[in-house]
Amino acid sequence: MDNTALKKLLVEIPVKLCRSMNNEFIKSILKDLQIDFSPQHFMILKLLEENKQLYVTEFVDKLSITKPQMTSLLDKLSVMGYITRTNDIDDRRKIYISATREGEATTIKINTAIDNHIDNRLVRLTPKEIDTLENGLLMLQKFCFDCSKETE
Repeated sequence: MDNTALKKLLVEIPVKLCRSMNNEFIKSILKDLQIDFSPQHFMILKLLEENKQLYVTEFVDKLSITKPQMTSLLDKLSVMGYITRTNDIDDRRKIYISATREGEATTIKINTAIDNHIDNRLVRLTPKEIDTLENGLLMLQKFCFDCSKETE
């Protein structure tokens, strides 16, 4: 494969994969679990699982959405009892978001469903295909990590 085709794949595949994971994969899992929120709501809870608490502006940056969109997403999670808002002691204009116990439990429930969904797809692959997939993902991870280091 020449570099032109490889570059095209490096641009197309992550975008399609992310869109598919967000739109189809996660939506179907949320529907199966009868959880009435969007993949963006799940991403917020996932970020809280990784970081424990974040400022609203950090979510905006990490999810590449506007502050009004973020406010709407957080309002729904708050009404559902999945997150809490806490003002920063030093700067009351800043608001920390953290997951409640119910939010954490919901994140675990979704993570388990995702694991099961992936397991059901992996069993269809041969051991060689699994090795190829693993090596490809590791290479993509390395490639993306190297790209993020260049922008720092």
